Amino acid sequence: MIADDVAAWLKDNPDFFMHNSDVFAGMRVPHPEGGHAISMVERQLIALRERSAQLENRIEELIGYGQRNDVLADKLHRLTLALLRASDRPTTVAVVEESMRSDFDVPHATVRWWGDGSKHAAFPENTTIAAELKAYIAGLDRPYVGPAVAYDSRAWLPDGVREACASFAYVPLLNGSTQGVLFFASEDAKRFTADMAVDVLVRLGHIVSVAIARYSPVSPQAPNESSALNETSASDDEREFAQD
Repeated sequence: MIADDVAAWLKDNPDFFMHNSDVFAGMRVPHPEGGHAISMVERQLIALRERSAQLENRIEELIGYGQRNDVLADKLHRLTLALLRASDRPTTVAVVEESMRSDFDVPHATVRWWGDGSKHAAFPENTTIAAELKAYIAGLDRPYVGPAVAYDSRAWLPDGVREACASFAYVPLLNGSTQGVLFFASEDAKRFTADMAVDVLVRLGHIVSVAIARYSPVSPQAPNESSALNETSASDDEREFAQD
C-alpha cells in the first residue's frame, strides 16, 4: 500500500481515529523545525499556532490598509474643500499644485489645461504644448506611472531639477474628452513605478478636472464612471500613490 492509498482511505473514513484514539495518541511525527519526534496532538497544536499567527498578521495588515485609507480620505477631503473655496482658475491650479506637494508628497506637480482652446493667464505655456504630447495624454486609458518622460514635458520642470527627475506620472484631465493633464515628477526613481496602484490618481484626476472645468466656456461634465480610467482596482500588494 502506498502513501496516497493510505491518505485516500483516511479521507474516506474520517471516524477512524475516533474509534481508535489510542492509535492517534501514539503516533509520532518529526518536529516541523527538525529534531525530536512529537505526537500528532503536539503537531496539530503547532499547526494551529502557525495558522493563528498568519491570521493575526493578516488582521494587522488589513488594519494598516484601513488606517492608510483614512489618511488618504482626509487628504482628498482637504483638497476638495480647498478647491470649493477657490474663486478662480489660477487659485484652483495653485491649490492643486500645493496640495500635491504638501499633502501627497509629490515634489513637482504641474497642471496643464488646453480644453477651452484659448490661452488663459493661469496656463501661459499652453500655446507651446506639442500636438504629439496632447495626443499621447488623450490616448492613455489609465494614468501613466514610470520612468519615461513624454515628449517635451520635462521642460515644465524647474531648471535646477529638470534632468535630475527620474520618475513621472501623467494623469489625464477630462471634461467630456481629454482636456489637460496633471503631471508629477520626482528625483526618486522609485516614487512612480509601473507596479503602483493608480486608483488614487484616477480620483485625483476626476476632482481636478471638475474643479478646473468650472471656469471653462464649455459646461463641466462629470467624468464617465464607466470609462477605462475608472477600471483601476488595485490588489493588496500594489504600492499606493499616496504616501503616509
